[in-house]
Amino acid sequence: MRHCSVFSLLCIFSLSLFAQDVPRGELFVGYSYINADTSGLTSRLNINGGDISFTANFSQWAGAETNFSAYFRQLNFAGIGLHIHDYNIFFGPRVHYKWVFAHALAGLDDFGGSALGGSTTNGAFGSAIGGGATFKITKRIGIEGGGDYVITRHNLLGGSAITQNHVRAIAGVVFTFGRIGATAEQASEPSATPAYPTPTRRAIGAGMKVAALGIMVQMGRTDGAEVTDVAPNGVAALAGMHPGDVINAVDGKPIKTPMELVAELSNRASGDKVRIGYSLHGQWQTETVIVLP
Repeated sequence: MRHCSVFSLLCIFSLSLFAQDVPRGELFVGYSYINADTSGLTSRLNINGGDISFTANFSQWAGAETNFSAYFRQLNFAGIGLHIHDYNIFFGPRVHYKWVFAHALAGLDDFGGSALGGSTTNGAFGSAIGGGATFKITKRIGIEGGGDYVITRHNLLGGSAITQNHVRAIAGVVFTFGRIGATAEQASEPSATPAYPTPTRRAIGAGMKVAALGIMVQMGRTDGAEVTDVAPNGVAALAGMHPGDVINAVDGKPIKTPMELVAELSNRASGDKVRIGYSLHGQWQTETVIVLP
């Protein structure tokens, strides 16, 4: 019960703080605890171990996970020192929404032990279903916690295999790589604070820096914010925008001045997707989807 309470608090804390973007890859390394069923051989055992998993995300919602766990325990059974181990490697789909995830895994579970100079091992099918949450500390590092209901089938005492029902919990550090964006142009992350020279051409009340897009803008000859300079690695450059283009809409809302553009983007968070409407050199209207850095 104490372990469940700790896990619940971790999930609630993470829900309020984790960022919204989805990485392309996640590597988790941490501690794992399992409350193991021994099919009546002994009372349920509390066993400590470690857990490593890697997740490759295919979209904003889904990915594939590979999970490896190892547990060890020293027991005194009927006056005999017994060293037991439990290894498992599971694979399966993982779905996520923002900071929380759920997975359904299956694979091989190897249970064994050694005593009095002899050893035995029993490999069998196993599965796990559960989930967890992640708290992001930096852009690439976070803390992850989760729990699973684990089912195995082992022949512990000879005869037919018997089903064991376990409960496990994990906590550790997760490292993320890349980011899932709305379009291929956003797959490569832009610099959060692009650097570019101050433009030489300025108009009255113009020359505003829009860091979220990596551009400089000024009052245009028509309604909108005319782009005067584009950072090479900014999201606007990756979306195909150039000096001379005029931004005149954000998510369908008309933009008439540079100030309106800055005000509209100031309400957006990192990882948000916005539709930017703009005209190419005043000739025709187009629209692109940009993921804010």
